[in-house]
Amino acid sequence: MAEPTSVVVGGIKLANLLLEQAEKQGLIDRLTIAFKKKPRVLLLGATGTGKSNFLESLSVERPEPIARANRTVFPEAHLLTVEGTRPYRFVDTPGDTSPAMKDARIDAIRESLGARGGISGIINVVSYGYHEYQVTKDKVFLANGVVDPAFLTKHREIEIQQLDEWTSLLGSPITTSWLITVVTKADLWWDQRSVVNQHYSTGAYYAALREAQSLRPKVVMHSSVFSKFYGEAPLSGFFDEKDRQELKLQLVKALLAALLQHEV
Repeated sequence: MAEPTSVVVGGIKLANLLLEQAEKQGLIDRLTIAFKKKPRVLLLGATGTGKSNFLESLSVERPEPIARANRTVFPEAHLLTVEGTRPYRFVDTPGDTSPAMKDARIDAIRESLGARGGISGIINVVSYGYHEYQVTKDKVFLANGVVDPAFLTKHREIEIQQLDEWTSLLGSPITTSWLITVVTKADLWWDQRSVVNQHYSTGAYYAALREAQSLRPKVVMHSSVFSKFYGEAPLSGFFDEKDRQELKLQLVKALLAALLQHEV
């Protein structure tokens, strides 16, 4: 597999938020030490979960929705260096479920493990089955315009199946320090948030983490953009900009805690 492509992202907004939270909690010196080590964060997630939008939201206040034709479908991992005086890096992986891409993801994981400093932590992006990719609307919606429950169930199962690819490699504090499950597209399922949280925190998804349960994974809800699922109107009707900003702050706090948990 080719070497990871290097892409520079001006992620000063997220860096500033991390620094701001660290300062409020009296942890600025520890965060400075952590950033000097240039922690490498592995970004995982199936195609259509909103992984690319999530990554962009780390550097842009409100990114544009990613066109379904422009999903991450290439085999190279992307090494993203977030600019600023205290850099950190994200290694993005393709989410396509085809056998060829599965091999590419595993290669990217192994390369990251073998790199100097290894992997600091993992962010796994999921969306409670609300996956968007190249598929016609009749495969997604029922005749009355409601999202087909079978579609959502199928894609929740895909999220679980992808865990088998990496939990045996990464599901140990020996290989990585922390795991955050980011449940994106919160604006689509916000009225079901207690059910969503249970699914990922203690339910079927958590059970499928197996070895990775030892990392004591943190579940964080997120909304990169206000979505129109396959071009349709937003689904939950209960989500606004205040909710989005509150979730962003929760993500920053979770990432800060993860980066610092093993710092002396």
